[in-house]
Amino acid sequence: MKKIFAGFISMMMVVAGSGCSESFLDLEDTGSISQSNFPSSLNHIDLMLVSVYGVQHERGFMGYWWHGYSVFCLDHTIDMQWRNDDAWIGISTGMARLGDNKISFQWRDIQKGIYYANSTLEAIERYRVTAPPGEAKALDNKAGEAYFMRGFYLWHLQVLYSQPQLNGMGVPIIRAVPKDLQSMSVPRASTGEAYQAMIEDFKRAEVLLDGQEDNHRATRWSAKAALARTYLFAGKTDSAKLYLEDCIQNSGKTLVSFDHYKNMFNGDTKFEYNSESFYEVGNRLNPELPNNNGSTQQNTGSGASQLYTPFYINPGDGERKAMGYSNQFMHDRNLFRFGYHDAPPLTVTEQVGGTWKLQDDYVAQQMERREQAGRQADGPDPRLYVCALQPFFDSVKVAGQYYRVAQAEFGKWYTLDPATGLDPDDFYGWPLRKNQYLEGKLEEARNIAGANYYFIRLADIYLMYAEVLKSSNPSLALEYINKVHRRAYNYDPNTASPVDYASLTARTKAAADDHLANDPLLYERWAEFFGEAKWWEDVRRLNLGQQEANYYKTVAAGRKITWRDEHYAMPIPPLEFETNTNPGMKQNPGY
Repeated sequence: MKKIFAGFISMMMVVAGSGCSESFLDLEDTGSISQSNFPSSLNHIDLMLVSVYGVQHERGFMGYWWHGYSVFCLDHTIDMQWRNDDAWIGISTGMARLGDNKISFQWRDIQKGIYYANSTLEAIERYRVTAPPGEAKALDNKAGEAYFMRGFYLWHLQVLYSQPQLNGMGVPIIRAVPKDLQSMSVPRASTGEAYQAMIEDFKRAEVLLDGQEDNHRATRWSAKAALARTYLFAGKTDSAKLYLEDCIQNSGKTLVSFDHYKNMFNGDTKFEYNSESFYEVGNRLNPELPNNNGSTQQNTGSGASQLYTPFYINPGDGERKAMGYSNQFMHDRNLFRFGYHDAPPLTVTEQVGGTWKLQDDYVAQQMERREQAGRQADGPDPRLYVCALQPFFDSVKVAGQYYRVAQAEFGKWYTLDPATGLDPDDFYGWPLRKNQYLEGKLEEARNIAGANYYFIRLADIYLMYAEVLKSSNPSLALEYINKVHRRAYNYDPNTASPVDYASLTARTKAAADDHLANDPLLYERWAEFFGEAKWWEDVRRLNLGQQEANYYKTVAAGRKITWRDEHYAMPIPPLEFETNTNPGMKQNPGY
């Protein structure tokens, strides 16, 4: 994707117009941008559209903030290695704070995406008046992309700031570029109305994107898949079913092999934009613009993983070293949910000849687990090794050399400082693997990684289809759950396998005290998309907050998670209320 167009906000204010008959913006310099000379070509429209896509990489959105500062905390993908930021920990424990920038900048930057999309749509309609007839199809396609992206941004705004119930407070719906302060004051719609606005955008995109086949951008099938998901979340299961069946039967999408699946989350371009992807946020490694701290400047990648980069072992002194900020690691309770129950590493160490090592039988056991992943009755779900890095067994590259992954903590690899508050008898500390840059320290890539983020892929379509069928056609629903499950265990998705679930209430890998223990559909949604910032969407939609808090229990070395339903919707930034004076613009309860 091209780099984001600098100064776009200023340009858009000119394009939008001030409504005045005389304006200092009407310049005689024809090289300047004004309403009279921009846009005047398809290239101008495409420049604007590139900026719509570019907002995906903004610092307050997927360029840095979205994963580690908000969604991964809310759904307990992560635990906190950095334990000196009470506000950040509060997002994980149920005590998010009004005005905390870790849950405020998302509002600012996602709204920017909506603004850019509106600006582009208005510019397209102005340009149509003078455009050559032969450009009509191209303009339709570009309008379709802008409609899709407007729905995409509204979806993510809703994920973080709306109340989950359909009659609850959703987010403002903005359909035009504001021309004055009054038009900037917009009330909150209901959650159901916000979903309907997304549906309208995705339906327009579905029609207008006909013929747009470049899967690096939104396509007609991107819109159809987004419609299927939005209809499901809006409780319109009949419509969801129609679109799900269309995606399954007519899109030509297929599940990739397990080996492909394992490699499609770490920036290797050979595995991205693949046969099961309907839309993905395309990140690029080594952006053209220099950057010293994540995505502070405009870029075409993401610095999000800087917050949860792995630790590695320095063989010279046995010290654990961070590959970035490394503030977070996979919550240990996720290991048990994947079906991993082996001993914590620090309980199976020994000193031989003055040198610390892992016990031989433990090493042999773990090697067999990895080699036989999915084939051992007491072994973990193979997706564990896709989603996380195993300390002492996986490796990462630093300055051209490979080093063993360490537990996510500082100090000698065979000890644990009591000051951490962690117990060596139950600490695992596996770093995340999905979306990590594994070819060096992130600073070696200017703190910008190139792993793409998948918005919708075929596995999601299959599991949503199972959800809408589970009451009316449970056997077919089970088959679609098993398709996803088989691929995860390296079997043919379309042929019965030894690991098939026998029923919709069959035992999963989750522990007996886990509410996912006998729910294959929900377990597969959790396991398949772990580390992809999707689980929080299901937690909200299905009202699982209390059950999840009961399961995860603590974060940050023992701080208790206290669930409250207000935590389904993060506080809207106070600054919004300084400029948006509409009485229908209300703060979420509890803040």
